[in-house]
Amino acid sequence: MLKQFLHSFLLAVVVFVPWVSVQAAGAATMSLDADTYEVARAELFDVTVSVDPRGESLDTVRAVVTFDPSIVNVQSVRLAGSFDRVAPGNYYDNGSGKVSWGAFTLEDPVTTVTPLITMTFLAIAQGEGNIQISSDSRAIQNGEEKINTSELGSAEVQVAQAPEAQPGVALLAIESGTHPDQSAWYSNRSVDLAWTELEGDTPIAAYYYSFGPESDTGPSIYLEGSTTELSLEAPEDGLYYFRLKGVHEDGKETPIAQRSVGVDITAPNAIELTVQDNKILMGESAWFTFATTDETSGVLQYQVSINDSEFQVQTSPLEMEDLPEGTYFFRVAAFDRAGNVIYSGVSVRVYPQGTDLSRPEGYEQSGEVQAITTSLQSAVTEISSRRTLLITVVLGVAALIGIIYVSRKRKR
Repeated sequence: MLKQFLHSFLLAVVVFVPWVSVQAAGAATMSLDADTYEVARAELFDVTVSVDPRGESLDTVRAVVTFDPSIVNVQSVRLAGSFDRVAPGNYYDNGSGKVSWGAFTLEDPVTTVTPLITMTFLAIAQGEGNIQISSDSRAIQNGEEKINTSELGSAEVQVAQAPEAQPGVALLAIESGTHPDQSAWYSNRSVDLAWTELEGDTPIAAYYYSFGPESDTGPSIYLEGSTTELSLEAPEDGLYYFRLKGVHEDGKETPIAQRSVGVDITAPNAIELTVQDNKILMGESAWFTFATTDETSGVLQYQVSINDSEFQVQTSPLEMEDLPEGTYFFRVAAFDRAGNVIYSGVSVRVYPQGTDLSRPEGYEQSGEVQAITTSLQSAVTEISSRRTLLITVVLGVAALIGIIYVSRKRKR
């Protein structure tokens, strides 16, 4: 129980207080997989953050990465190594140019270099910018900070103008009715896609597509040129890329168009829900802690209900104050970013001031039970009194018989 509490507290610190400045307390570092990324406008490229423990034994990490949102935008983030459990509170923001992504492991601590996350970026404008691992990043060992913030990786991004398309070649625009937002997650494995042809001097004779978890797979599955929509099934939870190109009747190929699809139909893992004391006195507070993880889209929020009241967004740990006497059923719901939910619950009993909470559970008796108990106690008392009287009479009779016997024996 203590270990679970400490781990929940650690996650709360890592997730909800990422801006607190922490001095270098260890040797662990984080790095990027390149010093320079040279791409063309409209091109997708991957950037991987790796963790080097450098002698530390790490169980929880969080990478905070900044980038120039006028040059590149994040399309997706996914775990990539030994830290295999997604921490709550992960996000990326293309408005401010920031990624904050945490993870942990319940297996043996990580002691060797391992990838943490892979970020897929889209180059949106020609120019130069930077991708930087921020000093707000974390590397934790048993609740202690072990990161050396003086040695965190950075890289330059150089975005060149995209090559001009061949004259007369069409451009393809892809949409999805089932997964309309490429930055969102959906609890639906059935993916409907449709595309339109922009410009182009000659008709398209054939299309080729690919659909999978890799963003650089070449389109190779054939479709007739008259096809303008397609329904696919994601085999499991994850981030998928639909890539499409067309071939004109004259043999010219369109640029590859791409659309990402986030699929997560699995609820978060079981909630670790604890209550500090399940029996308290009026005027005391009830303290609850709750935490869980979601391997695919991540935990979005927790909602809490007391005795079937409306669920409200809350964070852990949670204090409930000024509860009147009675029994309260505390329910917590954990939602992931695709809307999947899992529930857990625990009860708390509030007693009047002066109640001895050391008595066994269920000691309290109803009026009917108390009346029966009183009657039984009276009956036992009466039986005891009668038994005492009977014993006294018997002893008296025995004494009288003894006196008579001795008296007769003397007369003889």
